[in-house]
Amino acid sequence: MKLSITIPVYNEKDTIALILKRVSEAPLPAGVEREIVVVDDCSTDGTRDILTQLHLPELKVVLHDKNRGKGAAVKTGFDNCTGDIVLVQDADLEYDPAEYPKLIAPILAGDADVVYGSRFAGGQAHRVLYFWHYVANRVLTMISNAFSDLNLTDMETCYKVFRKDIASALDIEEKRFGVEPEVTAKVATMARRQRISIYEVGISYHGRTYEEGKKIGMKDALRALWCVILYNTSPLARLVKYGLNGVLVALSQYASVVGLVEGLGLATSLGKNVAYAGSIEVSIIVGFLLHAHITWRYRFRSAAAYVRKLLAFHLTTALSFAVRQVVFYFLLRAGMDYRLNTLIGIAIAVILNFVGYDRLVFRDKQSSPA
Repeated sequence: MKLSITIPVYNEKDTIALILKRVSEAPLPAGVEREIVVVDDCSTDGTRDILTQLHLPELKVVLHDKNRGKGAAVKTGFDNCTGDIVLVQDADLEYDPAEYPKLIAPILAGDADVVYGSRFAGGQAHRVLYFWHYVANRVLTMISNAFSDLNLTDMETCYKVFRKDIASALDIEEKRFGVEPEVTAKVATMARRQRISIYEVGISYHGRTYEEGKKIGMKDALRALWCVILYNTSPLARLVKYGLNGVLVALSQYASVVGLVEGLGLATSLGKNVAYAGSIEVSIIVGFLLHAHITWRYRFRSAAAYVRKLLAFHLTTALSFAVRQVVFYFLLRAGMDYRLNTLIGIAIAVILNFVGYDRLVFRDKQSSPA
């Protein structure tokens, strides 16, 4: 059994030698070998020079030719790990390598496939620092849990441990700190589809100040919130993305009608009908682009696959519109108020479109490319 410890590094000259010493000396259960994979993300403060001078038997150093961000460094680390278990370690001394045994224990026991080290569980030592960072972490974790249907206490933690096959399957896309909610969302998807087991253990936390080199900021918190919405695939996540994108679709139709009528001078009765028909086509195409790439995050293998899905999207939308018009006609004949009838028609269209897109157009979502 081998434990691979991957360490993404950027401008950590003051801590890199010490953290590597602690990682190399950290206790491990009997029979567990150690591999240390450091990914230097094009440091400019001398960190790279220190790394090239270190000689540890378990150490492998990978150098990025340009700064790509923590997410990219974690991905590179995963690609270069050869162990049975992969653990992510920051280089800033905030997390204690002496806690490796309890982090990997659930995996070694066969109980867990993924383990999170929580700073907010277990009653371990914590440095007292920023209140609003604490609030942001808890809020982001709560929103992430709502979208992923997990009950984690610390989604943003650095200490995440995986079986190697799971780490390799994550396909990390985020370049910066958005990697934490992205990984959590993808692990949650695996938990629903493959029944993998996720555990959490309490860890200590020795946070540092910005003066000491802390890098994460407000824009990273906002990006993390977007990543929670973007990468989760639960029904709630798809519904929220569907609703947000639906608003943009409606705005695109409104803007295209106004643009065609006023911009091209189609103010006649016939011209307005042409503009309305054109705006419907615009809204369908906008809807397809948004729903394919954001709501369902579908992956297209070829241009032909793209065209096939676009045609299927058109057909599903047309069927939904036809059903809406039939219901509208009969309710109107039955004496229902025009305004209420319109609202019912909109609700029917929204529901039918969602079900149609989810079950017909993107039914093979994320499981395999089109």
